Amino acid sequence: MPSQFVGSLQYIRYWVQAVVNGNATYNPTSDVVEFGFTTSATVEPSVWYTGLWETDTIANQPAYIAKILVGPAGTFVPASQTTYYVWIRVTDNPEVPVMQPGTLVVQ
Repeated sequence: MPSQFVGSLQYIRYWVQAVVNGNATYNPTSDVVEFGFTTSATVEPSVWYTGLWETDTIANQPAYIAKILVGPAGTFVPASQTTYYVWIRVTDNPEVPVMQPGTLVVQ
């Protein structure tokens, strides 16, 4: 569970695994990735913020990481003393998966 101080400006990152035909790794970095933040786990976000992709290699395999800059002057500016449920939406064709990879605790 990521956490940060309200005055901190930093990326939060989540690994995104994409497959095609059930088992072949798919590179999603040409797809639009967006983040949403809610204070309830059961309510989908009404506002989505454009995220970014970065790539890495883990155990000789490509890894795709969705990220967004959070904090003052960031893409998303959180309130202090709040726990947010983080949502990720990846727009592909024809699928548009919406995932909830975790929470962000802002102190």
